[in-house]
Amino acid sequence: MTFRQKLGKPRKTDSFPAAANAKIEIRRNVLAAIGAKRASVFDGFAGAGRMYDGAWREAASYVGCDLIWYRDERLTFVADNRRVLRAIDLRPFNIFDLDAYGSPWEQAIIIAARRPLEPGDSVGLVLTEGSGLKLKFGGYPLALRMLAGVRPSAAGGASGHDELIDRAIRGLMARMKADTIEARWQAMGRKGSAMRYLGLVLARKKKAPAASAGAKG
Repeated sequence: MTFRQKLGKPRKTDSFPAAANAKIEIRRNVLAAIGAKRASVFDGFAGAGRMYDGAWREAASYVGCDLIWYRDERLTFVADNRRVLRAIDLRPFNIFDLDAYGSPWEQAIIIAARRPLEPGDSVGLVLTEGSGLKLKFGGYPLALRMLAGVRPSAAGGASGHDELIDRAIRGLMARMKADTIEARWQAMGRKGSAMRYLGLVLARKKKAPAASAGAKG
């Protein structure tokens, strides 16, 4: 199986009328794939709650995080999400939403280190990838570069944005012990924004049953 086949073919959603609608649709797809009745969401950039209203309110469990406190029904941490992700037990969560304004990969690396998949386990991951402007000017977000295995001096980051994302996903999978992508959805932001919206369901295959002691080879 090739690297591209392992990453899964994105299901194009570019026809959505607006970015917010695309983002909500991707989240609803991830929620359906995991199963709303068993979904436990950690929303790392919870904001005013548009994604919660559009999708996550239907999940069995939800915890948000934001630097700003909003007076509403949601259970949220008001803190730097990186500190929260390092401090709490991530094992109960099976969906992580990283709707960052810029790069979500620093938070994704923390999740990968602290929420590895067990055999037969699956996790939904929703990413807003906005590194395009930095790449255009020749820079790389550190976490993206680490996951993608790119040298700091490497050229062509902007033109290879989608390839970088694929390589970063591969790096995340290795750290999380995931061996397959069960589903992938992707949408583009408005023309010129270089934003990518992704929804992934990562899984680890079940262990093969051990051969019985008396089995003949």
